[in-house]
Amino acid sequence: MKHLITLITLFLLAVSNYTYAQVADTLDLGEVVVTASKTPTTDRETTKPVTVIEREEIERHTGLSISELLNQQNGITINGAASSPGKDKSVYLRGASTQFTLILIDGFPVTDPSGEGGAFDLRLLPLENVERIEIVKGSMSTLYGSDAIAGVINIITKKSETGTFNVNGKAAYGSFNTYDWELGASGSSEIIDYTVNLTRTQTDGISEAESRDGADFTKDGYERNAINTQVSVKPVEGLTITPFLNYSQYDGDYDAGAFSDADNRYEANLLNTGARISYKGDNFEIKEAATFTQTGRKFTDGFGVFNPEASLFNSDLYGIYNKFEKVRLLAGFNVQSLNFQLEGIDEGSQILSPYVTAFLRSGFGLNGELGLRLNNHSEYGSNWTFNVAPVYNITEEIKLLASVSSGFKAPTLNELFGPFGANTELKPQQSLTVDTGVELQLLDGRLSASAIYFRRTIEDLISYSGNQGYINVNEQNDSGIELSVGYKLDQTKVEVFYNYLDGAITQNGEETDNLIRRPDHNFGVNLNQKLTSNFSVSLSGQYVSERNDLYFNTNTFSTEEVELDSYILVNANIQYQLLDEQLTIFASLNNLLNADYTEVYGFNTPGFHFKGGVKFLF
Repeated sequence: MKHLITLITLFLLAVSNYTYAQVADTLDLGEVVVTASKTPTTDRETTKPVTVIEREEIERHTGLSISELLNQQNGITINGAASSPGKDKSVYLRGASTQFTLILIDGFPVTDPSGEGGAFDLRLLPLENVERIEIVKGSMSTLYGSDAIAGVINIITKKSETGTFNVNGKAAYGSFNTYDWELGASGSSEIIDYTVNLTRTQTDGISEAESRDGADFTKDGYERNAINTQVSVKPVEGLTITPFLNYSQYDGDYDAGAFSDADNRYEANLLNTGARISYKGDNFEIKEAATFTQTGRKFTDGFGVFNPEASLFNSDLYGIYNKFEKVRLLAGFNVQSLNFQLEGIDEGSQILSPYVTAFLRSGFGLNGELGLRLNNHSEYGSNWTFNVAPVYNITEEIKLLASVSSGFKAPTLNELFGPFGANTELKPQQSLTVDTGVELQLLDGRLSASAIYFRRTIEDLISYSGNQGYINVNEQNDSGIELSVGYKLDQTKVEVFYNYLDGAITQNGEETDNLIRRPDHNFGVNLNQKLTSNFSVSLSGQYVSERNDLYFNTNTFSTEEVELDSYILVNANIQYQLLDEQLTIFASLNNLLNADYTEVYGFNTPGFHFKGGVKFLF
């Protein structure tokens, strides 16, 4: 409770700044997003709750990682984001397990068929290579296929700057002997746009595992090198061809487990390449993207070497027809080919998916989206997913939204063919999600608010049994409420949010808590204050309630349930711009209250720590 009081006090201090600011700029009621419908759509037309992290906000948080920035957003918990810098990151969108959130790069999936549940490793992506992030909550399987049960997070890579040639860079140093470097170039013309960005991060880190008896555990650091490059060619009017390459290499340490030090090593690499093609006519648009994603991971520990490799080929061809004033049609065909290799295992699967979606406008405020998708999997057969999502704009300021949508997650290749408990008879995990709520834009857009309720059921949940391996056995039910209020003044922007979660797994008629490491209550404040035309400060605070965790006790060889205490985190980001905004001095100050907290039982979290440096664009 004392943590909650501290955070509320912080919010009241932020709000008090309003009396010293004058009303000027307003929020854009017609912000355009792409991820929610695969077509440019204004926020008044979107049928699912959408969060957009714009480039301006990303620039204000230069010292953070993608995980840390996502962890500050309404409805998202990234477990491990505030732990040891190199610790694995688990994405809990609306309380769903990591495997039920689909990660996209520039609109296309980057799942890892060899990973636990196929989850993508966010440590492989540097924030420096990101232009914008769009988060859509609710099942998106009708548009994006497998894994999008809780929603999708679309990480949009950096685009070219205006001008024929620009150079950008960054140099930073921080706690734990951390170094960040970035160097890039970009340019644009009528025919061609290009960008290339190189980044490197290295840190000594802290010990991943917590020392129970005061023993001196070794530090667990990491190194990451990454490149992002793309070229957009416009040979004729309406036609754009964009080849791209994203490559990342990660090399870090990890410990043996809770309270257990070790000199283990984890190496990973990501290759994401391909091309996007689009042609836009008067009343139609055709898009095709062929992407190839290859991931390799290598674990070296006391048990030996575990070195799985996997790849995903994704081809998505779709067309948009918008001649009719009140109907916009989208139809496409998606092909996914997955491969998994490990010590004599070389297996694959394919998913073929035709899909169609109609976007409807009534002319009197009632809009809607109807979607249907057929998924044909080479191992388990076929299944259907659908989306029914009406939206009613009562006025320009008030929007009611609701949706009923199904989703699915195909069994991973590791679950079907892997070395431990593989089962080729697995069925897909299938879901049904109901969303309903209201979104407000008041006072000429300066005041925004939303209240969303959701309920999600996942059937045929895949679990691991020591005797049987992977099996479909149970059902998962989650529900929650998401509340948010935002206000924007001339030099001040503040957002307050609250999340409530409830969930249980039903197995053999008995219910057990499924929100391991996920709080029932989460309260957050994000404040951006521009003190002068060149000097700005961002402040974020979060209250995280008590959570349960599971701990395997090596003395009793049994799993125990433990409770993690509530905590509050307060972080600040500062930037000062020089030379007409071409040079920026920045600093990120994390855990300002030096809070002692736990994200994962038996693992460390840092106290107060910082990072500071300079970045430039010429």
